Amino acid sequence: MAHNKLPFCSNCNYQFKDADNFCPVCGQKNHETKIPLRHFFEEFIEHTFHLDSKIFITLKALIFSPGKLSIEYNNGKRVKYFTPLRLYILISFLFFFLLNLLTPKSTENLKNGVSKEKFSLNFSFNGVTTREISRLNEAQFDSLLTERKIERTSYNTFMFNQLYKISNSSRSEFIHSLIKNISYMMFLLMPGFALLIFLMYKRKMEYYTEGFIVSVHSHSFLFLLFSIMLLLGLQKTIFFLLITIIVVPLYNFFMLKKIFQQKILTTLLKTFLIGILYLLLLVLLFSTTVIISIVMV
Repeated sequence: MAHNKLPFCSNCNYQFKDADNFCPVCGQKNHETKIPLRHFFEEFIEHTFHLDSKIFITLKALIFSPGKLSIEYNNGKRVKYFTPLRLYILISFLFFFLLNLLTPKSTENLKNGVSKEKFSLNFSFNGVTTREISRLNEAQFDSLLTERKIERTSYNTFMFNQLYKISNSSRSEFIHSLIKNISYMMFLLMPGFALLIFLMYKRKMEYYTEGFIVSVHSHSFLFLLFSIMLLLGLQKTIFFLLITIIVVPLYNFFMLKKIFQQKILTTLLKTFLIGILYLLLLVLLFSTTVIISIVMV
């Protein structure tokens, strides 16, 4: 699409040279600013398809060339790809959007008053469970604690109040709170995974940030895989678990092999160790997330 060049930059008044297609000071494109409607839509389509081509190129590399995006980014070849964090935010947003969309909503039952779909999991504290108190009113609940001679310390009072809130909340309310907190948890998992990579390959990396880029791309692939499985309706099948425990370790193996160029057995061992430590970190953070979700009900 041809445009007439300008003698000065419209944005910062830099005096253009004949060869300048972009302003070297502010980066604005060198062409007339007042254009007909046809050119306006041509420019819009041009920028739109440029963005699309960039995301397609990035996704192709992410899916079919494990490690390529990290190598390119750490080597400074960044123009034709989405930046790692932008890619992660885009894909994780898609995943959590689909997860919220496909999570069953609470149902309202207007018979005998308004009541929500009851919380189905069974939590217990000091021998009192959510299931046994789910149909008690506050006075009955207080009588139950008195009958069982439970000490009313500030901590016990807080925990029993939370237990009562959970038993009288809907399952979907808790799940949506948990999903929101899991999205925050992932921001802690990524630096943790990056640290494991850095410790395993510290002789191959100059900075921790190189491992962080690898971690971001690995988690981007993970969320993309989960998103695809959600779209295919596999979230409630055994295939979801099978695909995860087979595809994710294999992907990380090929990614680490390509990036760090070590022997197959060495890469297998490091992939296994990183995977075990990552699972322990995941269990720790997930347990903490569940507790936080309970406290925040």
